[in-house]
Parts: sequence; C-alpha cells; structure tokens
Amino acid sequence: MPMESAPRRVFLSHTSELRRYPAGRSFVAAAQDAVIKAGDAVTDMAYFPARHEKPARVCRDAVAAAEVFVLIAGFRYGSPVRDQPQLSYTELEHATAEQRGMPRLVFLLGEDTEGPAALFADLEYGARQQAFRARLAGSGVTTATVTSPAELETALLHALTALPHPNQQRPPPAEAATTAVQRRVWTIPARSSVFTGRGELLAEVEAALQPGKRTVVQAVTGMGGIGKTTTAIEYAHRHHDEFDIAWWVPAENPALLPDRLAELALALDLTTGTDPAGVGVARLLGELARRDRWLLVFDNAEDPRALREYLPEGPGRVLITSRNPAWQRFAATVGVREFTRSESIALLRWLAPDLTEVEADRVAEAVGDLPLAVEQAGTLLADTGLAVDRYLRLLTERAKDVLDHDPGGAYPRSLAASWAVAFDRLAADDPTALDLLTVVAWCGPEPVPLTLLTDHPDPLPNRLRPLATDPLLLARCTTILHRRGMATISPHGIQLHRVPAALLRARSQASEGTASALWAATVVRLLEKAAPSNLRTDPSGLPLWKPLLPHVLAAAGRDVALAAVPAEATRLLDLAAGYLLGGGGEIKAAAAVYQRAYDVRRATFGDDHPDTLTSASDLAGSLWWLGEYQRSRALDEDALARRRRILGEDHPDTLTSAGQLANDLYGLGDYRQARELQEATLRRRRRMLGADHPDTLFSANLLSLDLWALGDFRRARQLQNDTVIRLRRILGDDHPDTLASAGLLGAVVWSLGDYRRARQLLNDTLTRSRGVLGDDHWATLLSASHLGMVLWSLGDYQQARPLQTDTLTRLRRVLGEDHFLTLRSASLLGLTLRSLGEHPQARDLQNDAVARLRRVLGEDHPETLQAVSLLGLTLGSLGEHRQARDLQTDALIRLRRVLGHSHPTTLTSASRLAADLRELGEYQQARALDQDTLARRRRVLGEDHPDTLTSGDNLAADLNALGEHERI
Repeated sequence: MPMESAPRRVFLSHTSELRRYPAGRSFVAAAQDAVIKAGDAVTDMAYFPARHEKPARVCRDAVAAAEVFVLIAGFRYGSPVRDQPQLSYTELEHATAEQRGMPRLVFLLGEDTEGPAALFADLEYGARQQAFRARLAGSGVTTATVTSPAELETALLHALTALPHPNQQRPPPAEAATTAVQRRVWTIPARSSVFTGRGELLAEVEAALQPGKRTVVQAVTGMGGIGKTTTAIEYAHRHHDEFDIAWWVPAENPALLPDRLAELALALDLTTGTDPAGVGVARLLGELARRDRWLLVFDNAEDPRALREYLPEGPGRVLITSRNPAWQRFAATVGVREFTRSESIALLRWLAPDLTEVEADRVAEAVGDLPLAVEQAGTLLADTGLAVDRYLRLLTERAKDVLDHDPGGAYPRSLAASWAVAFDRLAADDPTALDLLTVVAWCGPEPVPLTLLTDHPDPLPNRLRPLATDPLLLARCTTILHRRGMATISPHGIQLHRVPAALLRARSQASEGTASALWAATVVRLLEKAAPSNLRTDPSGLPLWKPLLPHVLAAAGRDVALAAVPAEATRLLDLAAGYLLGGGGEIKAAAAVYQRAYDVRRATFGDDHPDTLTSASDLAGSLWWLGEYQRSRALDEDALARRRRILGEDHPDTLTSAGQLANDLYGLGDYRQARELQEATLRRRRRMLGADHPDTLFSANLLSLDLWALGDFRRARQLQNDTVIRLRRILGDDHPDTLASAGLLGAVVWSLGDYRRARQLLNDTLTRSRGVLGDDHWATLLSASHLGMVLWSLGDYQQARPLQTDTLTRLRRVLGEDHFLTLRSASLLGLTLRSLGEHPQARDLQNDAVARLRRVLGEDHPETLQAVSLLGLTLGSLGEHRQARDLQTDALIRLRRVLGHSHPTTLTSASRLAADLRELGEYQQARALDQDTLARRRRVLGEDHPDTLTSGDNLAADLNALGEHERI
C-alpha cells in the first residue's frame, strides 16, 4: 500500500573550508537550507562521532546510510583518507555513492567564484583537486556550476524538488525476482579527461551494441596498454542516459566473478548481505533477463569459457575487454589498434604543451603509438621537464623505469607493471612460449618470419630447437601468445609491439648478468645464418633481405650485441648497409650503418684489422654518394696505404681501395688523375680476378665514367658497351649494377649525339629500374636525369619538364639539397624551363644551383663551371647579354685550365660566349671564337655531331652579320 513520502537523508560531501566561507553565509549553510526547504534531512561527516574503525570504512558507511548524495566540489582537495591516502574524503564519498547507485547531485564552484584566498589556495594537493574536478565535469553527473551560496541554494533546491521520492517500501529480497525496484545503479569508472580520437572504433562498438530483444555481446580486444578499458569507459559515458544499470566487473580472475555479480544483486535489493554469492548471481541473471536498459562491462576477461555462464540473457548489453582475440563463438569482436600518429601527437602536445610537432612525432614513434605509453610519455615529460632527446635515451637505456611512470587516470597500473604480470604468468604456464617471445623481442618491431626460427635451429637455445621440427609445439606456443594478446600471429610471422619488446629485453637484462648478452648473441647468430651474404654475385638474395632488414638493424645495432659478439654483429651490419646502398638505394641510412660498424671495429679490433679496413672502405663508398668527397678520400687513402702494407698491391681488398680512391678523385673534379688510377686498377683486376668478375666490371664502369667526364666519348662508349654486355650475361638484365651501367651507357651515347638511340636505351633502363629498384633508388634517378637531358636535346621540352621536375624533387629528398647530382638536375631543369620561355624561373633555379655548387665543390670544379655556363645561357635569353658574357668568359677561362681547350664542355661554353658576343655586336670576336670551336668540334666530336652542326650554323650567322656572305 502506498506510503506518504518521508524525508530523505541527504548526505552533503564537501571540504572543510566550504563550511566557513564565504563569511556571513557559507556554501554548506546554503546547501543545508536547500535540503531543509525540500523537506529532507541533512547528514554529513560532521554528524558522525569519532570511532576507532578505519576512516575509509566509517566514511563509506555514512554515505550508505543516506538516500541522496550531494557533492559541493571546490578548489581545495582536503585531507587524504588516512588508510587510503591516494583518495580524498570527497573522492571516496563520491565513489561510494556511485557504487551504491545512489542519486548524485554534483555542484562545481565556478572559476569566477568570489571569496578569500583560503577558499582557493591548495599548494600541496591543488593538482589532485583539479584532476578530480575535471573528472566530475566530464562524468555526466554534474548538476550545475555555481559561483555563490545563493546560486547553490537555488540550484540544489530545484534538483531535490525534481528528484522523485520513493513511494513504497523496498520489497523483501525473496520478492525481488518479481518486484525489483527500478533504481539507477552506476559503477562505471570516471572517463579519462584526455581521451583522444577513436572515432571509428567507438562507431563500430556503438553499431554492434544496438539494443534488441536478446543480449548484445561485444568484445573489444587488443594488447595491454592499447586502450580497451578507456574505450569501454568512454562508450558507457557517451550512452549514459540509455542505462538504468551500468555495472563494471573486474574479470581478470574468473574465481571472483560470482562475488562481483552478487554485489550488483545486492545493489538492486535482490539479496541481503547474508545470501551466498551463487544466490545473488542466479537472482541477478533472472532479473536482467526480464528488464532492459542495462550494461555489464567485463573488464580484462581472458577466458571465454569461464565467462560464458555469467553472460545474461535479455534485452541488455554486455561489453567485454580482453587481450584474447578468440571471442568469436560468444561475442562480436572488434580489435583495438594503436593510435594513429596524428592522435598520438595531439595527446602528447595536450599533456606536454611545450612539445613541438616534430618532437611529439619522435616520441610517438619511439613508443609505437601505444596509447598508454603515449599518455605515460606525455605526463612524464610534463611532470619532469625532460628534454625529448634525454627522454628517448632513457627509454632505450632504462625502458622499465621509464614505462613504470604512473599516468593516473583510468589505468589501474603502469604499463611496465601490467606487462610484468603477463610475462610472469607466461613464464609459469609455458616457458617455451616465453623463450620464443624473447627471441622476437630481441629482433625488430616488424613481423619476424617464422622461417627464421624453423630454418635455422642451430643458434637457438636447446628449449627452442624443437620448434624447427615440431609444428605442433610451434602452434602451441603461437596459440598461447595469440590468446593472451601478447603478440600478433600470422601464417608466416610473429610480431611483438616495440614497448613490450623493450620491457621483455629489460626483464632479461635484470634477471641475470649474462642473460641479455646471451639473447642478443643468439639473435645475431640466427640472423647471420639467414641473411644472404653476397648480393653482387647472387642477386637472388635481394628479395630475402626485405623482411630481414629491420631485424638485422635492430638486433645487430644494439650495444649489448656489439659488446657480446662484435665480429658477428658488425659483419651483419655491413651486410645490411650493403643491401641498403645497392638494393634499396637508401644512401643516408647505409652511411649511418657503415659508420656504426666502423666505429665499433676500430675501437674493438684496431685500425689495421681486416674488418676495420673493410668498414673504412665501405663507409668511404657511402660518403662518396653523399657528396662528402674529402672525407671519402681521406678514408680511402688511409685504407689503401694500410692494405698495400699488410696485404700487398694485388690483393682484391687493396684494389677495392684503389678503385674507390680513383672515384674520390673523380668526385673532386680531378678527372685525369682519377682515370690513371682507375686504369691501373682495372688492369690488375683483369689479371687477378678475370675480365668477367663483378669487381672487374665495377672498375670498368668507373673508368668509363672518368673517360666520359674527360670528353673521351668514343673510348667510353666502347668500354661501357662491353661492360653492359658482360653484366647482363653474368648478373642479369635487372641487377642494380647492370641497370646503373646501362644508364651510364645511355648518357655516353647521348654525348656522342645519337639522341634517338640514347632515348631508347634510357627508356628501357628507367622502366626496369623503377620496377626492380623503385622510383627513389639512385640508379633510377640517374637514368631519369639522363633521359630528361636526352628529351631536351630532341626538343621534347613538354615531356622533359615533368620528368626533370619529379627527378629533382626525389634527388633533394634522397641525396639532399647540396649534392652535386641534385644541383646538376636543378641546372638541367632550368635549361628546359628556359626553352619553354619561363626565363625568370629558370634563372632563379640556376642561380641557386650555382651558389650551392660554388660553396660545396668550389669555383673551379667542372660541375660548378657547367652550371655557371647554363646560367649564362639563361641570362642571355633574358637579354642580359653583358652579364651573360662576363659569366661565360670567366667559365671558359676556368674550363680551359681545368679540362683543356678541346674538351666538349669547354667548347660548349665557348659557343655560348660567342652567342653573347654576337648579340652585343662584337662580331669579329664571335667569328674567331666560333671558327676555333667548329674546328675543334670536328676533330673531337666528328663532322655529323649535332654540336658540330650547331657550330657551323653559328659561324654562318657571324659571317652574315659581317657581310661576308660569300664565305657562308
């Protein structure tokens, strides 16, 4: 029978200063007045006498005795609870009300509240209170923000009046199955104030959890720290108004599930505190089967079979978070992935506002965009003021300590602690699986091919060797890693995220003094067995390198590996750098790896050790490609002297140093000395190795380059044609050495004036290079640059322009703004723009190229002088003939001194100077210069070369201007 409404017990939660301020009438006094006017009774901790019980228990009992909870949240934190110092009394009181499912009315004091300093200042715990206020503001239960006691009284009175009174007594537990009160119960944790992104993931969860007649079960799966829990919390808060019951169930330990669910039964008045947990579960499942508007969240459930009996039936929703992805038989499943890079950067810069975009990107890369690791990094950087470089060093050197930083918020423990539990459980349940995961941890963060383990068992520890011959054992290990969400398993590989990998490596470093060295050495030897060793003679190994490269660089590049097995680790680094340079065209990356190996070998073995000299030679070769010719020359000269002394003149390694030194001289513009040394090296290699050896053919290719640079085009063509034929027969049409040599042959054919043949050859070479090596490989870019010049020579400016523009863009990215090949490409693009009538753009591009070449190579380097001559040509087209004449005159004088009077480049400069003289009316000087140029071009290039024919036309123009028509 209905009863009259009795006064409700209203618990006022507040900090002590709100009872005193403002003077005259405090916030607490105003709240008490509102409660009394609403016909209710006031209760708070001031009405409870001191007892010897634990303060937290007393506090919770006081809240539980009330029917309505009111929180006034100011700016002071108050005293931490004595036996739970991580919480204030107001935090504990609010959490108790939330767990009890009590009606909660929360009032925040606004930022513009007026009052004395004591109302606001909290030097000790101010940051904690700000975090609590932020959680309240985002929790969806805040009733109002007020700035004065009068506003609080009005808002609270209105809220209490609108809040329904209970109109009947609670039914006895025995009747709860049929008459359970429809009351609101909510234990979802507070949402994260830094929740970032996840729009697509939440949309997928929302779509799956559409209410219906049957229970909708959705599992959100992923590795530890990926953000499963925060996503579930965010979903619940976004759909707050759709649930009368929203209950959070910690589900990591299946044995505790009955107790967790029985607590909900108690909160719904389905049981008393004396009923067994099994009774509570049974009544709860029956109640949920007949009502809607409920959500159960099973957090961190790992065993689908253990959870199955506790999944309710009925028109509600169940959300499961789990590391185990194998929920398909019981629930729809969505996998949680790492943050996108933009999400990581946004969160890092929100937490640590002083970070730049670039710094945030570096941090995000280092922690692999793992959400919890990103949040920990941001809070650590903000809390400590660490510089990003220092943080990244600490992450490498002390991963466990760095990742043990508590970010607060919704995460119950740090990333390091969470993974430590997972590792400990795996060690107890399946030590072999942990060993397998440890091998993967000492590799790189990309998928590790399973064939690395199955095809090369000898370097593995005894416990892992059976994996190579027992597919069932391998399947058992990968299955447990998959089900525990510790690794990503595919049919051909296994992948461990970089953060748990770092923690697992740190675990082995901490366990025993030698364990980390043993694991590092094991993985280096394993990779050394698998990595193809001679790509020049056996190009079939190129495809095998791609999946191995990240693991080689990671495993062999670690300090512990280089200290434990320096010979094997540096040898592996050399192989990787060779692949990067030859197969991948990644010159900067190759140079960095070569430098690392050289530094370690020099410090470990000494300057005269054969391995050190090999590293010096390899490093010098990569520096040449970076345009650092002086450094390259110094290394090669030193290595050549040592090798001649130790190995002799004709040793293959000595000849490698000699050939590279010759190439250094070419890079420095000393073409004659380069040719002499390269010719001597080629003769020795032919005698010692044979005409078809790849090293011999490499020397022949470099000698052709010297001959081409010296203007000896016919001899260069003869030698290079023979080299390309041999390379195609020995290494194949698509080998990088073959393609690079074919590209040079195309350039030589162009220099001889056979433009159509050159275009055909370079078109084919460029197509092959793009298909085999990629668009950014140095051999591809050289062929593209040569082809652009050929197209210009054929007058096909419209086709030349996009090719040259693209090539220049890629060269800038691959080799850098100041590399001579980049600047040559810029000058040639300027030539094409000039021919298209875009003279100002051409001038700007060539001006910049000339300035850079003068700074990088010097005033007298042939590359600089060719660029100066091209700039002069463009200035002439702009009508600036005097400035063009001065440039061409200076370039011609220098070219004659550096390359000689009859060099084709010198003659081109002379022809351009004569054109400027003609435009300035200096016809006699123009004629004399054109006559000399024509005679030399006939002798050097031949009567029918296009440049020779151009010289004839120029001389005719001079004679016509002088009126000597009979001599034309």
